[in-house]
Amino acid sequence: MIIYEQKLYNTKIVLLFLLGFTALFWTVSNRMFPKWPGVPPVPSSVGAEAMTLGDKEFSFRFLALILQNFGDMGINKTPLKDYNYKELGKWFFLLDSLDPISDHIPMLAAHYFGGSSIPENAAEVVKYLSKIGQMPVGQKWRWLAHAAYLAQHKMGDMDLALKYAYKLQRMNNEYNLGMPQWARQMPAFILNNRGEKEASRKLMENLLVSEKNIDPAEINFMRLYLIEEFGLSEDYVNQLVRMRGDTGEVKEKVESFIRQKEKK
Repeated sequence: MIIYEQKLYNTKIVLLFLLGFTALFWTVSNRMFPKWPGVPPVPSSVGAEAMTLGDKEFSFRFLALILQNFGDMGINKTPLKDYNYKELGKWFFLLDSLDPISDHIPMLAAHYFGGSSIPENAAEVVKYLSKIGQMPVGQKWRWLAHAAYLAQHKMGDMDLALKYAYKLQRMNNEYNLGMPQWARQMPAFILNNRGEKEASRKLMENLLVSEKNIDPAEINFMRLYLIEEFGLSEDYVNQLVRMRGDTGEVKEKVESFIRQKEKK
C-alpha cells in the first residue's frame, strides 16, 4: 500500500512538472513564429528537371506552386517590398523555360508581383513580361501590353512604355494577331500622357481613317476621343469618320452615334 501511494505521489509530481514546463514553454514561445528566409536561389533547368526525374511538366507545376506561396509562413505574410525581385526574375524565366505555353507565371508576375510600388522591382517584372509578350503565339501579346502599362505607371518610364506600345502595333501588323483596338491605340494614349498631343492626335486620326473591320462602338470611341481630348470640331472628326467608307450595318450604327451626339 505504501509503495502504491509513493508511486502515485511520484506520478503526480512528474505530471505537475510537465504541466509547469509546458506552461513555461508556451509563455516563452507563443509569440515566436517561423521566419521566411527570403527568395531561395533558383535551381538550374537541369536541376529542376532532375528533381522530378526528367518530367518537365511535373517540375513546372511543383515549382510554380512553390513560387506562388513564397513568403507565406504560418500567419506571416511577407510584403512585396521585402522580396528580392532580381531572384524572382530568375524564377520567372526558369519556370517559363519548363513550360513556355502556360500563362500561369506571367499572370502571377503581372497581377501579383507586379503590384510592387518600387520602380526597381517593377522593372524586373517588366523585363520578364516584355520578353514573354513578344512571342507571336495566341494571346501572349497581352503580357507585352501589361509590360507597357507597368513601365508607365509603376516605373514612370514613358519612353520604355512607348517602345513596347509601338512593338505591339508592329507585332499585330507582322503576324496578323487580331489585337483589339485598345492595344493598337496604346501609342496614342501614351504619347498623349507624355504631352505630345500633336503626335497622339495624328496617330489616332490615322487609326480612325485607315483601320478596317472595326466595331461601330470602337469607331465612336475614337471619334469622341478626338473631339473631347484634343478639342477638334465635330464636323471635322465626322468627316474623318465618313472617309472610312463604311457600308451597310456598320455605317448605319456609326451614323446613329453621330445623330445621338448632335441631338444632345
